[in-house]
Amino acid sequence: MVYKKKKEYNFTFLLICCILLIYTFFFDIVYFALIPIPLIYLFIKKLSWKKISLYSFISILPLFIYFFIKDFSLFKFIPNNWIKTAISNFLTNNFDQNTSIVAGLVCFNMKISKASWQVYDLTKQLSIVYLLCVGGLQVSFLKILVSKVCVKRNIANCFNIIIIGFYTYILGFSSGILRVFLSLIFSICFHKWLKKYDILALSGIFTIFIEPSCVFNYGFCLSYLCTYLVMYIYDLGISNIFLEQLLINVGCCFISLPFVTMMDKQISISSFIIGIGFAYIFIFLYLWYILTIWFVFLSPIHSFFANTLIFILEGCLKVNWSVNVLKFTNVFFVIFYLLSYFLFVWIEKTRYQRIKAQILFLLNR
Repeated sequence: MVYKKKKEYNFTFLLICCILLIYTFFFDIVYFALIPIPLIYLFIKKLSWKKISLYSFISILPLFIYFFIKDFSLFKFIPNNWIKTAISNFLTNNFDQNTSIVAGLVCFNMKISKASWQVYDLTKQLSIVYLLCVGGLQVSFLKILVSKVCVKRNIANCFNIIIIGFYTYILGFSSGILRVFLSLIFSICFHKWLKKYDILALSGIFTIFIEPSCVFNYGFCLSYLCTYLVMYIYDLGISNIFLEQLLINVGCCFISLPFVTMMDKQISISSFIIGIGFAYIFIFLYLWYILTIWFVFLSPIHSFFANTLIFILEGCLKVNWSVNVLKFTNVFFVIFYLLSYFLFVWIEKTRYQRIKAQILFLLNR
């Protein structure tokens, strides 16, 4: 069997350039200082300047779409989401307040009432709100479930596209779930030609082309930043699961810091540890509610889980340790990500040299 190396299409470069050009045009020229990031990346990959020029030209197109078709969004042509309203009414009419709140937040990103916002604020104060949002981690379990039920791969792929596509519609095409849905489609269609990082970036580019204003949505930017980081950490192959999860928590908190400071003035230091536990709690609650919330006779169990979660959140808040942070200016924003990128390059270079040394040692034995 001959192994055929997959080509590097550099969709990550294209995604970064699209975002930077729109940010620069509408906000501040200082964002141009981030351009060296994809250029250095391409220089390291030894990509030809013809391809670099082509990608640079394509990255300008979303800017023209946004400029000439003001606030263009393909989602505006999709009918109103009456299903989400029906689900909200179902939860409110059949369960107690805490159950409807927790099930709505965990499974459908819904703030059903004023009390829902209070629970949502608890997760914000603990800096674990990102765990509450439905994204790739939760939906991956649905994909696995469908794949187990359907024996044939093609049938499983079709069902996954239909189910997750419908789920994406219910959630209002939020950035996290839309990323998962588009990545699923592209992975099925182009898995023979594209690497997983290319597939992820391609989903972001497609989203920008059909709704350029999404780059101003912090959720969109954070979704791709954190997903890239999580994929990279998993690729490191860390054998200690606790250490791996801790590294993911700390890494995601670090890489998203500039965006977080624009949304909140406090960051929970405790979240580096408690986030690991809550990750499993939210996954369990997601799977439980998404599969069983439709059975009203299980309401006592639903209520028990919901009340327990709120009790744990309130308890953690009492011992929470938070620090005040200053909002990043555009200059510090750019400096932060430039330094972060050069740190990444240094880590990768060191890691590559260590692996190379180990291979040479084994060959010379």
